[in-house]
Order: sequence, then C-alpha cells, then structure tokens
Amino acid sequence: MSISNGLSLRERDVGGSVSETVRELTPPFPHGRRRVAILIHGYNNTLDAARRGYDAFGDHLIALGPAAGALLADIGGLYWPGDADLGSVSFISYPLELLPARESARKLAIFVRTLAGPGGTPMEIYFVCHSLGNRVVLEVLDLLAVEPAPLVQVAIVVLMAAAVPVEMVGAGGRLLPGVTLPDKRLVLYSRDDNVLHWAFPLGETLGGEGLFPTAIGRFGQPPGVWTARRELAGNDHSDYWPDRRVAVLVADILGVPVTREIEESSPATRKLPDLTSLATREVAPRELPQFTSASMNP
Repeated sequence: MSISNGLSLRERDVGGSVSETVRELTPPFPHGRRRVAILIHGYNNTLDAARRGYDAFGDHLIALGPAAGALLADIGGLYWPGDADLGSVSFISYPLELLPARESARKLAIFVRTLAGPGGTPMEIYFVCHSLGNRVVLEVLDLLAVEPAPLVQVAIVVLMAAAVPVEMVGAGGRLLPGVTLPDKRLVLYSRDDNVLHWAFPLGETLGGEGLFPTAIGRFGQPPGVWTARRELAGNDHSDYWPDRRVAVLVADILGVPVTREIEESSPATRKLPDLTSLATREVAPRELPQFTSASMNP
C-alpha cells in the first residue's frame, strides 16, 4: 500500500544528489488536520528506496487491522536530498549530507510553524524517522524550542537507527532542549547495526562532529532522555521500515490497540519485546488521546 501523502524538500523528484538545493515546503498536506504522522527516511536513500520503505511500513499497518490501517489517511512521507548512493562506502559521503540534513530541518521547521488544524485549531504532529532522518527531526525540534510553532504540538517522535551522536542529546548536549519537547519519545535500536557500528563513527569524525562517537541507534543511549526504548535484535541498518515490529510499536504509541494474536504471529526471531516502563530516572510518559479510525477525519 503506497503512502499517498507526500512532502518534498527536493528541487527535483527524480534521481537527486546531496548537492541539491533544499526547497521550500508548500503543499496542502497536512494543513487542516487534527493530527498527522510524518515519515522521514535516512541518508544514502534514493527517492525510490525511500518510497519502498514507506510503503512496506504502510503494508504492515494495514495487516494489523482496520484501526491501524486507518492511520494511513493521516500519514505522509517526507523526501529530503540525502541520497548519495555510494553503496558499501556510503560513509564517505556522510559529511556532505550533514549540511542538507540541517538545511532540510530549517525549511521543515519554517513549514511546521505555518500549520494549523481545522478552522485554525491546534494540530498534533508525530515524527517517525530513520538513520540521518533522525538528525533532521532533532534539528527541527531544536529550532522549535527557540521559536515555537503557535498551533502545532510535536507530541511523539519515534527514532529508528538514529544516526546522531549520543553526546548531542546527553547532559549539556546541543540538541537536548528540543528532544524534550515531545511528550513521548520512543527509540528503536539494534546492537547488530553494522552501519552505526563501523561507518557512522568514521563519518562523524570526518564531518568534524566528534572523535568516533557512538550513535543513539546503536544502544538506545542516553538513559533518562527517552520515555521508552526497544531493542530490535537482529536488525541491520536498512531493516527497520520493512520490520513488522516497527508497525506494531508505532501503532501502539499512537493509541491503536494491536491484538495478542497479531503480536504472536510475528516470526519468533523477531519477537516483540513487552512494553514495560523504564527505570525511575526516565521521564514518565503522558497519555495522549486515542488515535482511532473514528477520529481520523478533520
């Protein structure tokens, strides 16, 4: 099932490279909606690869039942110019992609500040991000912490395989003030992620952002910042969008119930961890309104 709603920060919608100028966001979606979820791909992703990832995620939502499938009406995919397709040596391009990521964040923050719900009422936004797309979103949150969006609350962020140094969101980190804006902050990580294990530290070092730092998406650090953390054991860097567990966890955090039978139908090697609260030093999550099919239409 294709994600039909889209937002593009590209000058061109075909091909593309990290040298593209990031354009303004002007489409009608998601103006006038009560709530919207925006998917954000990572670096080294072509436009087609990003679409395939979003569509795989959408297919899993539909398979979870009508309530989860109804979420698609308020889900949109963001496409930003982070697609230098260099295969196994993609980390060489990583320093070049930090600038488009930051510029994309600036344009996205400007756009978010213009949004409003039906009749000028408030709107809730949820971000589901992968890889360097997490950097885009955390930069957006940093900008919104300084200059808030008058009618938009970023209520939820889901960070998957976050290609962001742990130090940036730790105590005294540059991006920490923005991270705490959303009520719910779920981190999905994997110790089996070879890109974050080997390529990310070198790419960050080449980009001048630290000396072989650890990525958030490797161990789900730092503790105390996230309202929930889940390790998706066995996942390599590109395994998140097509992972059924991701759809289950996103549906759950958006308030859509997933039946026990559906959870148990997942492969044994990818058993969904129990949803448990974090240690007491972590921020307690606040309840959001139910995200149901009956509340989809603005």
